[in-house]
Amino acid sequence: MTLAQRQRAQLLDLFAELGPFAPTLCEGWKTQDLAAHLYIREHKPRALPGMGMARFSDLTDRIQMESLHKHGFLGLVDKLRKPSLLMRPLDAVVNGAEYFIHHMDVLRANGRDQEISAKDEDSLRTPIKMFAGKTAKAYGDRVVVDTLDGKKLELGQGTRTVHLVGKPSEVLLFLAGRTEHANVEVIGEPENVKKFTESAGGI
Repeated sequence: MTLAQRQRAQLLDLFAELGPFAPTLCEGWKTQDLAAHLYIREHKPRALPGMGMARFSDLTDRIQMESLHKHGFLGLVDKLRKPSLLMRPLDAVVNGAEYFIHHMDVLRANGRDQEISAKDEDSLRTPIKMFAGKTAKAYGDRVVVDTLDGKKLELGQGTRTVHLVGKPSEVLLFLAGRTEHANVEVIGEPENVKKFTESAGGI
């Protein structure tokens, strides 16, 4: 199984266990809202623009709510067990980080956690590059990402360098906006650390 397949199966099992009203790290969302988000992401292409552009967010919110009302929480969980036909060829590429992050959103909001293999940790390096590039651009200066295994990623230029240190999985959570829930160390001048942390945000 791929990371995406494992994280999908484990998250959906957790949904079924906790029910529709358990907390998540996604502000304002319960587990039923996160399930609906994952469903429309794969099954409702016209909802996708609103996930990245504010001017379409009302449409996306409406489609998400309609899907939850139509299928119900457990219906959505069942439909998510396999990727949509459109998503299946891309599942391993685009869903590893997505399902890992959202699995952690539910786990840590409910006082739980998980350990992933060294192979899965390594597979998160590609999305880290994307999220780190976006965060460094928003920060506007030099960023060094150290994943504690001798591999470093350096982005941007300037003198207000910030170092982000942690396992790949924790670094990804931080860069995806879960800054208060990621086990990382951010090193730099306090004002730079604050600005860098505020620049992190993803899915």
